[in-house]
Amino acid sequence: MKNEIHLEQFYPYPVARIWECLTNPGILREWSNLNKTVPFEARVGFTWTETAKPRPGWDGNMYFEVLEVIPEQKLVYSFRGGPEPGVLNLDTIVIWSLVHQEGGTLLKLDHTGFTGLRGAMTSFMMEKGWQKSFFRRLEVLLNQSV
Repeated sequence: MKNEIHLEQFYPYPVARIWECLTNPGILREWSNLNKTVPFEARVGFTWTETAKPRPGWDGNMYFEVLEVIPEQKLVYSFRGGPEPGVLNLDTIVIWSLVHQEGGTLLKLDHTGFTGLRGAMTSFMMEKGWQKSFFRRLEVLLNQSV
């Protein structure tokens, strides 16, 4: 059973541009699922909540907290959720790492902390979402802003 997500994507843009896309609330809203009313801050301790369509065993609420920020290198936050308010059975960590490479930036995503069979199923579904929603949308945004 796979209980972790590891994805990488190379972008032919400087690290500073990719970092801005991950941390600037105005730009972040253009390509991510970030709630339009959240004034996101890349600051340790910053918390926010997102809401999506509920599914069996999940009430649709997602709770986040920024845990680590190393400008233009790493952004780490918790990603939690559960079947009802106050009951969390998803307690994971998302790590975005930016690596300067010749001609651009390698963006790495590690999403860890999935446990058990439910965790394996959740990580499988979320991996597809990360690939389709985040990496592809980010690429479209970057290509539009050239």
